[in-house]
Amino acid sequence: MSAKYDVNEDFLQDNKMISEDYISKEAIGSSAWKGPLSKKHNKAILATFVLALTLSIATNKNFYSTSDDQDNSANSNMFAYNDESVAQIDDSVPLTQAYGITSNKDKNQQMENYDDSLPDADLADSDAQLDSEVSALAKKIDKDQSSDIETKWVTESVQRGDNISSLFEDLNIPASTLMAILDTDKTLAKRINSLKIGENLSFLVDGKGELLVFIKPISDKEQLRFYKTDKSGNYTVVKEKLGSYEMDDDATSQAKLLASKDAPNATTASASKTDKTQDNKVAAVKDEPVQEMSAAKRGRLVLVNIGKGESFSAAANRAGITYAEINKIFQMFKGKIQFSRNIRAGDSMRVLFTDSKGKGKICAVEFTLSRGGKVASYLNTADGKYYDERGLKPARSAGFTRFPFHSRVRVTSPFNPSRLHPVTGRVRPHNGVDFGMPVGSLVSAPSDGVVDKAGFSRSAGYFIVLRHSSTVSTVYMHLSKLSVRPGQRVKQGAVIARSGNTGISTGPHLHYEVRIGGRAVNPLRVKLDNQRVELNSKSRKAFAASIKKYKRELYQQSLMAKR
Repeated sequence: MSAKYDVNEDFLQDNKMISEDYISKEAIGSSAWKGPLSKKHNKAILATFVLALTLSIATNKNFYSTSDDQDNSANSNMFAYNDESVAQIDDSVPLTQAYGITSNKDKNQQMENYDDSLPDADLADSDAQLDSEVSALAKKIDKDQSSDIETKWVTESVQRGDNISSLFEDLNIPASTLMAILDTDKTLAKRINSLKIGENLSFLVDGKGELLVFIKPISDKEQLRFYKTDKSGNYTVVKEKLGSYEMDDDATSQAKLLASKDAPNATTASASKTDKTQDNKVAAVKDEPVQEMSAAKRGRLVLVNIGKGESFSAAANRAGITYAEINKIFQMFKGKIQFSRNIRAGDSMRVLFTDSKGKGKICAVEFTLSRGGKVASYLNTADGKYYDERGLKPARSAGFTRFPFHSRVRVTSPFNPSRLHPVTGRVRPHNGVDFGMPVGSLVSAPSDGVVDKAGFSRSAGYFIVLRHSSTVSTVYMHLSKLSVRPGQRVKQGAVIARSGNTGISTGPHLHYEVRIGGRAVNPLRVKLDNQRVELNSKSRKAFAASIKKYKRELYQQSLMAKR
């Protein structure tokens, strides 16, 4: 009886083993045994494996290259970056051709990233609140003065394959604006659409992306200039001598003033609504007493000392700097100082004017910061603009290098403000260019600037926003490591991060954006060398002499007002 029990017990043990991890030899040899998994399970596993393998090949096929690939000149999608190659590129040749970059039209080979986005709060300038407050005070008190800091001239050089629509799209200017320009004079439409390789088209765009002025050459001697005449979006055109329109600060101010006027048929109701909006903007800073110090009592040199618990704007105004001048200084040092972080109690600023008693223009401003040392900007009387001490030296590189890296990469997703989401079918703009590169690739600053933001976002992963000037900023997403912190000043070429695959991403890549006036433009096309100053040696020597004089006068106590 016990022997029989032992046999049954062994039999039960074998059954347990079959249902668990261990399979007995006897069971395997049995014709009745079909394996631990059913046919459905086996099919599911096989299908999952095939799907995973397919996705792996699709997402990673174009991100890496072997040493054989690097030596293969037929690999036209790859390109190596260096400063010399950028300097030698012919404007008449598209970058895609010059560097062998191919677009991402083959969906079988590449997958686009549809979540390369950051909230507006992360893309906004960290000093935006300070700017708005000071601007409102400047408009309220200094009614005769206006700021043009959000408006920028951009020049596009026509390349092979361009058309007028693609040039507007590169600058993220709505197609409706182009239609309004074409409708200005139907007889000129053909001339607007006629482009010659190498010719330059100029655009004056404000911070909201509105086109204020558009200049199109029509011959070797003439050009068409379209300008916005009112808020309703109407444009007027004039035919003039080529190059006769000065694209300076005065022209920018006039263009903004003209574009801000109400349309001739505007109703009184809409006008009162606009006035109410303006009142609300000023009301945002109404709680703080507005008692601007009189500028009449200041000397040619003004010294500003930041007190404990005192804001920069309050300290500057207390010393006799008007809010309009404070606003101008804000914009003058964008990309050099982050006022919300870098200005501390004990820091100081010296402001030198061209005439006695603080009259005339600002000709020099110098900050002495406990964290950052001395930062200065000087007036060049030749063009009325401000530069640092190196600003006009011939050895100074162009304002921007084209790409923020020095490695071999490929474009996996191009700039496309009209891109449609593959699932929802809705417009989901791709505001930058995706460069496929291995995790850990070095990312460098394309120009001098200040780190405006450095953090983490669910969709963008680790990201950085660099502020280069009052109008230009760059954005970097999906990074694996951050090498800078907010408020830090960086030089052109300095390593700021390493590329990665963080956030919502389909593979290792760098998402790179260039923004002008807060609006994304095409990094592969837009010309960003506007900071380059080409002057003869005589002009450079004159500016160097002016700087030497300014430096001496900035510390000449006799130029300060007597207390």
